[in-house]
Amino acid sequence: MRRYLLLIPLVCVVGGCPLPFHPPTPAAPKLREEPKTGRSYWLYVPSYYSADREWPLVVTLHGTYGWDGPWRQAMEWKYVAEQHGLLVAAPLLRSVQGMLPTLDLLWFADLAKDEQLVLAMIDEISQKYRVDREAILLTGFSAGGYPLYYVGLRNPDRFHMLIARACNSGHKIFERVKVTDQARKLPVMIYWGRDDLGAIHKESWLAFRWLRDNGFRRAERHRVQGGHLRRPELAYRYWKPYLPDKYRKKPGAD
Repeated sequence: MRRYLLLIPLVCVVGGCPLPFHPPTPAAPKLREEPKTGRSYWLYVPSYYSADREWPLVVTLHGTYGWDGPWRQAMEWKYVAEQHGLLVAAPLLRSVQGMLPTLDLLWFADLAKDEQLVLAMIDEISQKYRVDREAILLTGFSAGGYPLYYVGLRNPDRFHMLIARACNSGHKIFERVKVTDQARKLPVMIYWGRDDLGAIHKESWLAFRWLRDNGFRRAERHRVQGGHLRRPELAYRYWKPYLPDKYRKKPGAD
């Protein structure tokens, strides 16, 4: 355990662990409980939300405990959400362990439970708010890549696009995915920092190669400046061209 504790300062220096400055917003993320699973998530709803129209939904999956969490994800996404008219949901996950070893049996059980939470959470939010089912982004950061690929590729009918932000991946995850024609139609964007951790470089390329080898022609990858950072504004920039035209204008614009 001590060697992992020693890694914390190093990872924070390389990747920027502290929560970066985020501009204030009129509303704040709120902690919710999903009734079917009894598990929690943070939800951000723009201050000008109205049931008069549908809204895109971002489901953002956090990284390894101690380095990331759902509250951090919600806090970093809230300004982007307020600016562009997005609902943002950040569930508390069990399968996002990117440093310490795990037993496969327990890990896949956690992945299955996280899958149940994500899908149930989307259903609950859709009952309370006007979610556009054709504009739901699933995005993960760091170890959040494990549930990103597991949940997203196994449920391609539930998501509009997948975006991996400096994400972990692995053959064990992809072995649990049944590749379908519907899944192959999903746009998948993978990006990571030039100064990111070695494992992130390796596993980002692994994911991209697996996707292209399995017929995901809409899979793309980019290496960007910087280290191990969440970059929600960049995720939105990559998602925007795939959104329906009605969402591409800034809220309130003519």
